[in-house]
Amino acid sequence: MAESRAWTRWTEAEARAALASLAASGESELAFARQNGISRQRLRYWRGRLGRAAATPAFVAVALPPSAGKAPTIEIQVGEVLVRVRENLAVEHVARLVRALVRAEAC
Repeated sequence: MAESRAWTRWTEAEARAALASLAASGESELAFARQNGISRQRLRYWRGRLGRAAATPAFVAVALPPSAGKAPTIEIQVGEVLVRVRENLAVEHVARLVRALVRAEAC
């Protein structure tokens, strides 16, 4: 006979804490869920419910010092993916790239 697991409803605070722990762990959703005895679907549900506003990229102007001989680059990291782009790349292109990375990370 299969073992039955007790299911408890998460509060928003519990879900936020779990998602923060997931982000801080650097682990994949699946590895984190297995290690913590929770379902991956639960993480995805709460990420979708709470993460939409937080996942909206915001751009802030930053003054970077000139680099010695190399073309200046900006690093963008979403989850485990790190992308380096030229500093002079059009903001619209960078915004599309970030939106695509966020969508891919949510899948």
